[in-house]
Amino acid sequence: MVDEPMLETHSNVDVEPTFEAYREEWLADVREGSPSTTELAGRFTHKLLTQWLDVGNVMDDLVYCDGAGDGGIDAAYLEQGEAVDGDAGEASEGDTWYLVQSKYGAAFQGSGTLLSEGRKVIETLNGQRSRLSSLAEGLLERLQQFRAQASERDRLVLVFATEDPLNVEQRRTLKRFSYRMHLP
Repeated sequence: MVDEPMLETHSNVDVEPTFEAYREEWLADVREGSPSTTELAGRFTHKLLTQWLDVGNVMDDLVYCDGAGDGGIDAAYLEQGEAVDGDAGEASEGDTWYLVQSKYGAAFQGSGTLLSEGRKVIETLNGQRSRLSSLAEGLLERLQQFRAQASERDRLVLVFATEDPLNVEQRRTLKRFSYRMHLP
């Protein structure tokens, strides 16, 4: 009897994870324990901001104001432009405020959510929303000062965050909705 050659298998072959597997792993600590829906949304927003923009946990330029009276802004982060050597401290790219509206789980209902939340942010920035929380009022004051002193290099960026990618219709809605706030 002839022995059959044994086939070797290697388990160290790199396999690209699917989006679903990556998402589940990324969200594991967001879902840890038994958080309320509000806590889930807050953890999601915090993890997104701190990892995407590579910011620390405690910074003056990172503002959370999620909840009733947030004016459509769950969190905001001011990324200050880098100074160019020999340019008298003037920033080369300008400063950018990232205004984040995050929707976790069932809170995101598609294109309608994008439109209504985006409209809320624009109304807030234009001073058309009178019922803001104290956190949102403080942020709005900083944003108004920013807009008043802004140069052509400064920007406001509205970010919609969900744990699932947007579908074609939702991406089209965002393109139609695109709104560029004129700074100076």
